[in-house]
Amino acid sequence: MARGVNWRRPVKTLVEGLERYEQQTREKYRDRFAALADGQAPLAMLITCADSRLVPNLVASAEPGELFIVRNVANLVPAAREDGDEAEHCSVTAAVWYALEVLGVRNVVVCGHSGCGGMKAALAPEPPPSPALRRWLALASGSVETWRTKGPLDSTLAEHDQLSQIATRQQVANLETHSFVRERVARGDVRLYAWWFDIGAGRMLAYSEKDGRYVPAVEVVGEPELRVA
Repeated sequence: MARGVNWRRPVKTLVEGLERYEQQTREKYRDRFAALADGQAPLAMLITCADSRLVPNLVASAEPGELFIVRNVANLVPAAREDGDEAEHCSVTAAVWYALEVLGVRNVVVCGHSGCGGMKAALAPEPPPSPALRRWLALASGSVETWRTKGPLDSTLAEHDQLSQIATRQQVANLETHSFVRERVARGDVRLYAWWFDIGAGRMLAYSEKDGRYVPAVEVVGEPELRVA
């Protein structure tokens, strides 16, 4: 623990939050949770970053049970390996399979965001000291190369945000390297989306194939061109 850090303060904040939930919120959602007790049927799967500033249910105004969420550093999706061995980074793949095969989810969103620490680390001159984080961020190396060779989608952004937008699209492409995803997309049973949250503006953007860039998500959500092929 860092010297001088009062660990009781954040715990106290969490406890106070739990008390507010019990006193003000739990009764409001009693029927909702009772209906969900025997199973779930989420409207979409969201693969996003672990960053605490990104709050999917808040931004999407989603109720409990509506979003099947996977979070990791930099919202990365490992591509399928040619040898079929998924053991090294199998968590995301397992969750996607479960969402599509068991829960019947038909919409999968990969959501990146501004100010991503993972993207900053991927561009840093020195790799992070954690071996686990180095191995994980190696999954973003292809996106770094794409950014360097093809340039950004929006040159007005900071470099790490430029990379984040490209990397988010790449993760959608990585989803389709898995046969169980690719086959469903080809049949029209599943749609894939790339979203990007601008934290400073508090605004969700979505990649539009028609415009070739990220635009306000409310303008294009549900339109065919939103899907990334």
